Amino acid sequence: MKKAVFTIIAFASLTISCNSLRRNVKNAFTHCYKGIYTGLDTLINIEGYYSSPSLIFYDNGLVIRPIGGDTEQLNRNDYSLLQEVAESQETKFSKYHMYNFYDCGSYRICGDTIKVQMIHKSYSINDYWRGRESWYKIIDRNTLLLLSDYVLTTNQKEKDFQEKSYPFIGGTKRTFVSVPALPSPDYFWILKEKWFWCNDEDWKSYMESFGLLEKKKK
Repeated sequence: MKKAVFTIIAFASLTISCNSLRRNVKNAFTHCYKGIYTGLDTLINIEGYYSSPSLIFYDNGLVIRPIGGDTEQLNRNDYSLLQEVAESQETKFSKYHMYNFYDCGSYRICGDTIKVQMIHKSYSINDYWRGRESWYKIIDRNTLLLLSDYVLTTNQKEKDFQEKSYPFIGGTKRTFVSVPALPSPDYFWILKEKWFWCNDEDWKSYMESFGLLEKKKK
């Protein structure tokens, strides 16, 4: 009986840890979100995405990784997928895939370098929350060069393991692909997370504007 209880408790603990942001990742995330104009569009084209893997930059500091990974995506044209989500946030794919689970984060502009911090949200018991930081050098308005890419964590053992197991190989370029419409930056899951925002009042205003605050409290 005691063994059964222990197993249940262990399973519950694992489930909780898989479905919440780990402290070592949260503490390493330093690019809090302000939701204000960054001026990135004066340096690179952002009316589309950079591939591959794909990144979409918004001029308010938000960045997402929307393409690649899902079976449905791999079987569909990138343009048609983005067009579908841009037209409506109410479609099944919009609500249950892109807006609810895709990697999200924010960026900082440091001279000719864009520093990106991304958070991967757990979507199953076999998955877990994790983060990465990537630096991209601006080559021109349509090309980015990956300078560095590493796990986002305050846990040194985890950093050492990742660096040893998956050593960084530089020189990868991201090329701009223009599209006529992009998903709205207003509905991504990360915007509902209070820790993501620099200012608690800005988070509150966002939640209230979309009628989400009461739902969040329940």
